[in-house]
Amino acid sequence: MKILIIHGSPRRGNTWKILNKVKEKINEEIDADYEIIELSKMKIPMCTGCFNCILKSEEKCPHYESIKYINDKITWCDAMIITSPVYSLQISGQLKNFIDHMSYNFHRPKYFNKKALIITTTGGVRAKEIANYIKEVLTFWGINTTYKLPIVYRDNNLEKYDKQIDKVLSKFIYTLKNEKIKAPTFKTVASYNSFRSMSTTFYTKGNPDYDYWKNSELYKYPYHPDVNIGKVKSVFGNALYKVISKRMKNNKDMKYNERKIKIIKRLPKEEGVNL
Repeated sequence: MKILIIHGSPRRGNTWKILNKVKEKINEEIDADYEIIELSKMKIPMCTGCFNCILKSEEKCPHYESIKYINDKITWCDAMIITSPVYSLQISGQLKNFIDHMSYNFHRPKYFNKKALIITTTGGVRAKEIANYIKEVLTFWGINTTYKLPIVYRDNNLEKYDKQIDKVLSKFIYTLKNEKIKAPTFKTVASYNSFRSMSTTFYTKGNPDYDYWKNSELYKYPYHPDVNIGKVKSVFGNALYKVISKRMKNNKDMKYNERKIKIIKRLPKEEGVNL
């Protein structure tokens, strides 16, 4: 079992202690091969919001080499563990910067066979809310199954959290052992088909979103074909795809006609063109 750990804390403090506790318990039941990435040591430059990864391709990101290394490790692994302390009511800056660099995965989800465990720690509040945020991000990326371990860690008595850790890990480990791929929720199917519609309606060949959905042939399906979502969700996804695509096409045609009218109005009268 290959497990990638993305450690979002800039130090090895409380979150690191909980992580090691989790690893110990996993090792009791699974022969795991770990790869640990400490984001603070990667020294990834801050995301500039250039949109290159979305509009041109992830290879056009100015920090592509750093992100590619992590992406390759995500492809390598069977499961991920992502950690973050709660800083100023949010995830750490290191983890947020990493997520921003991975924004193209919202448009081009791909990790449909991956499982994930999220560890968040706080001495105060919002551990659950931050874990929920990370889960939502991973779901957009396509991650199949996600478990959350939010811990309010205010002392050095790790045994105090054994019951909470065991409860979550028993589910996570069971999922890893049986290798079952779960059906997504209706919300996830709706999100998937929104991007499916946008990629094939708004864009054309050469756009990374269009090329990804077309070349992978995912545009043909209401969800990834390796994931059994059942007849009801299949019908729902395909129907939603058609409705959204039609609306997007109408909006696209409307905007095109508006631009056409503006151009014609600027032309000299003798060069006017009949609509």
